[in-house]
Amino acid sequence: MLAVHFDEPGGPENLYLKEVPKPSPGEGEVLLKVAASALNRADLVQRQGQYAPPPGARTILGLEASGHVAELGPGCRGHWKIGDPAMALLPGGGQAQYVTIPEGLLMPIPEGLSLTQAAAIPGAWLTAFQLLHLVGEETPVLTPNSVAQLHESATSNTSSQLQPGNLATPSPSTLLYPQ
Repeated sequence: MLAVHFDEPGGPENLYLKEVPKPSPGEGEVLLKVAASALNRADLVQRQGQYAPPPGARTILGLEASGHVAELGPGCRGHWKIGDPAMALLPGGGQAQYVTIPEGLLMPIPEGLSLTQAAAIPGAWLTAFQLLHLVGEETPVLTPNSVAQLHESATSNTSSQLQPGNLATPSPSTLLYPQ
């Protein structure tokens, strides 16, 4: 299979397609035939040699991807079937034709989203949703009529907080973006 590869840290000029072995799903893993992969800031920093992949992860870039289930490894017990569309947040490997993912980390693609759109959901959008609605002591961070101040408004995580923040509150909330 083909994968995005680099031999030396640096800029995008160091990237090229390389033939690498196709992964096989292990116990409880699913093989995803990748249709789209998002470009995450961590991918850029890894390519520059300043961010190591997690222990045991492949060195292929790509922390989020979408595609179709191509194979189920032994021990898979979920609802996934060959050909199902899915998206995933990955420790790496998404910028390749195939990637393996633990079955429990595979997510269905919301209705109405293309595979390309779905590839951008796992990293930025789910992080934004968690930060706005699940992180905190005993109450959600963003509640009706509340105010949330967001920093680094040029990043994908902060930009992604706009829509989930506005969708989740039945009455207006305010999101402030420092200039």
